[in-house]
Amino acid sequence: MLVTEFLLTLACLCFLYILVLTWIFTGLDRLQISFSHEEPFVSIVVAARNEADNMHQLLHALTHQSYPSEKYEIIIVDDQSEDATTQIVYAFADERIRLVQTNNRHQVISHKKNAINLGIYKAKGEIILLTDADCLPPVEWVSGMVQLFTPNVGMVIGFSPYELPELRTPFDFLLALESLSLAAVTAGTTGWDYPATASGRNLAYRKSLYQQVGGFDKIRDFISGDDDLMLKLVQSTPWKIRYAYDPKLTVPTRLVKSVRQFINQRLRHASKGFHYDLKKVIVLLLVYFYNLLIFFTIPFALFHRLSAWVPVLFIGIKALGEFFVLYKFASSMRRQRFLFVFPFAELLHIPYVVIFGALGPFKKVKWKG
Repeated sequence: MLVTEFLLTLACLCFLYILVLTWIFTGLDRLQISFSHEEPFVSIVVAARNEADNMHQLLHALTHQSYPSEKYEIIIVDDQSEDATTQIVYAFADERIRLVQTNNRHQVISHKKNAINLGIYKAKGEIILLTDADCLPPVEWVSGMVQLFTPNVGMVIGFSPYELPELRTPFDFLLALESLSLAAVTAGTTGWDYPATASGRNLAYRKSLYQQVGGFDKIRDFISGDDDLMLKLVQSTPWKIRYAYDPKLTVPTRLVKSVRQFINQRLRHASKGFHYDLKKVIVLLLVYFYNLLIFFTIPFALFHRLSAWVPVLFIGIKALGEFFVLYKFASSMRRQRFLFVFPFAELLHIPYVVIFGALGPFKKVKWKG
């Protein structure tokens, strides 16, 4: 009886999981392609702490945008760096660059949100573009993101893969594939007007919208969430949300430097799982328990002397569905090279989801000290 119930539960979860993947797949075809031809004043806001190694390249990229130079400003919010970050910003002679300093780092829970909030407060533009100091926005980034702000659009979400300075090792490609998979989910769900998440490395929204939702006040007790929890606030308004489904608007970011940094980052991402809206929590639980059951399928099959084809079947169905979604998104964003590690990534994905999904909501994490 136990075997029958286990297999029936697994089959039901498998069916639901494939339905979700199909929904995401079809959502990619529904992404809107309307554009605005206006050129409003734009404020680029970057929260930075101890980013001396990255700041010069970032500023070079931001000051060489195709958008009219007189129509955007660059606000670097230094969160009490202990290296040469501020000196590099001061030395970069460009009248569009403004350096803002935080002075209350040890009085807030979320240092990054505090820095971003200060930058937005100082911003002159109605359109706020956000990225991180370890990213390199392409030359058409500002103009392309701004074009997506038609009158009813309040937020635009972009793709930011791990691929700097270059992909060399299998681990590098695994990181790149992970960022691709998360972006594919985000893009597909945005096509159905229900984006699952967002990345602060490539994100834009109206300053008036930020003020309308009360800024970060409702989510200030979370150490992160300047992107996906902000998205949750935006979804409570009538504003539309678009996805920058264009490879020219991709903002690559630097690969993590250590396993410890990777683990801390993923735990920080997973720590917010129970704070999404109910529909997202239900889907996350579906994904988690589906992977959990597959994780135990092999020992369960051995213990109950089931055919070896049982775990192979369910793993294969899961892998096939995921590959179709990833391939469609990767082709559109010209990142098919990420997929060569997919078979290996698929084997790691199940324990990855089980472990980080279990630890994330209960693990204390931090952002840059």
